[in-house]
Amino acid sequence: MSIPSTIAAELRQRVTSGVLQPGDLLESSRLAAAQRGVSRGSVVSAYEQLVGEGYLVADNGGTRVNPQLPGATTTPVVATPASTGSDAPALLRPGVPDSLGLTSTTWRSAWRRAAAEPRAYPAPGNLRLRQQIAEHLRTTRSVVVDPSAVFITSGARDGLRQLLVAVPGRIAVEDPGYPMLHRVPRAMGREVVDTRVDAQGIRIDDLAAATPSVVLVMPNHQYPTGRQMSAARRFELLEWARSTGAIVVEDDYDSELRRAHPALVALDPGGQVAMLGSFAKTLSPAIGLGYVIVPERIRDQVAELATPVSGIVQDAMSNFLADDGVRRHTARMRRDYDRRRRIFAEVFPEGMAMDGGLHAVIEVADEASAVARARAAGFGVDGLGSYWSSTTRSGVVVGLGTHTDERLRELLLRLRALIGQQGPR
Repeated sequence: MSIPSTIAAELRQRVTSGVLQPGDLLESSRLAAAQRGVSRGSVVSAYEQLVGEGYLVADNGGTRVNPQLPGATTTPVVATPASTGSDAPALLRPGVPDSLGLTSTTWRSAWRRAAAEPRAYPAPGNLRLRQQIAEHLRTTRSVVVDPSAVFITSGARDGLRQLLVAVPGRIAVEDPGYPMLHRVPRAMGREVVDTRVDAQGIRIDDLAAATPSVVLVMPNHQYPTGRQMSAARRFELLEWARSTGAIVVEDDYDSELRRAHPALVALDPGGQVAMLGSFAKTLSPAIGLGYVIVPERIRDQVAELATPVSGIVQDAMSNFLADDGVRRHTARMRRDYDRRRRIFAEVFPEGMAMDGGLHAVIEVADEASAVARARAAGFGVDGLGSYWSSTTRSGVVVGLGTHTDERLRELLLRLRALIGQQGPR
């Protein structure tokens, strides 16, 4: 790990553990360099990286912990055998993108300009950014949308929460599906119906029986299977939504990284589909920025409930989009992730690496035992069964988003030795 990355990791841990609290002023780069016995440039690079990730902010008064971060707990973190080492807790954790490539001149410039003239924007957000996201969706996802329909959020979960507050009633979710999003309606006290998914996508007969007011789907990358909803099922879903008045919430979470069908919202001139988007998978979840395309019929209700998002973060992303940084970074990541999937296929030829995605699935005979052995060795893998309400499939879900090629191959070989005999595909 480079010196700037080491310094950034140390400061990041101090923030997340509560040693550094929101608003705390950091040492000047000159003083921090003298204390650590490193060059000032190394400290400046570390500070800039954490500003880019949203942990720090920089202004004329110096560099401090982002005041908008939630207060971290000061409860000491107790090390366990599975979490020894600087990167052990995150080894092959699913859903974690490679953020190291972001620390480019274009990225740093975008944040410096945003921090030099801080602004605040009321919800639904910076109009310039909303216009740029609308253009980004047109060129990457075949979605033509008026910027007035684009609401800036602090991420996909925030966007889903705003939609659900505006639309009462039962929520249908895919089974299997992404647990982090499924927790949002449950945390809000809403009734959630797990709805089966087959090879074509979510089952419309199950939806009809559940009679939900909202259905949450991942049509272009069903999680964790990686399937895309068939064209026939898409039209069937939209027809069901039109006939019942239900809102379809589309999570289009990583489609820029893969060969994907056009977004479901592009097929929806009737305004039944809301689309969640974020930059968590293409750039970094640390940015804390997303958006939601809101159907016109519920736009006023959502606008009343929308909450402002950091103006500096909005301006930085607007600058990065304007400088073509998002497109170039995404193109580079597509090449990198494709190479990592090939490495996975070499080590686990019987496994399934999701096209364009950040994770892969290894089916095993005994999921509980395999996951326990992997986690005891410091791997952050998930059990495949944890994504279903009830399942007959058994496997291990691993992340391919981080680590160099050599390190990834080494970790995959270690994992293969740990989890033992593979189950049938």
